[in-house]
Amino acid sequence: SLYTLFMCITGGVSWEIVNEALAMVHGMWCFLFVVYMAFTYFAVLNVITGVFCQTAIESALRDQDEVVHQLKRAKQSYINQ
Repeated sequence: SLYTLFMCITGGVSWEIVNEALAMVHGMWCFLFVVYMAFTYFAVLNVITGVFCQTAIESALRDQDEVVHQLKRAKQSYINQ
């Protein structure tokens, strides 16, 4: 079921247990299960991680730019006095 697939991805259930149960039904299901897990881990989760990291990097750059602008304003304010 979808719940079992979700549990496998999130670490709630061991792959081995699910794979053994699928092997009792048919070997093709074991293959499809491994393909699903590989796709999920290497494609979907890496994309999500990449988006998160990119957002964090852009946020850090904006913070650095803001600090530079504040220093320039403070310097200009000091010069104007």
